[in-house]
Amino acid sequence: MNTKIFAKRLKKAREEKGISQKSLGMIVGLSDKSISMYERGNVYPPISNLLKISKELGKKVGYFLDD
Repeated sequence: MNTKIFAKRLKKAREEKGISQKSLGMIVGLSDKSISMYERGNVYPPISNLLKISKELGKKVGYFLDD
């Protein structure tokens, strides 16, 4: 799994939805710092967080994982 691809797609999906890192974090129960770390590719979210994020952004989990 490529964290850089995940990071790029997460940022793109969030921006397409028109919400900030802080807003996304609040909606899914995370800090904006966590969302920022995911978007920089520093860390990969646990599956529970990935499921919440994908649901909120209206994307299938595979969108974030596929190369």
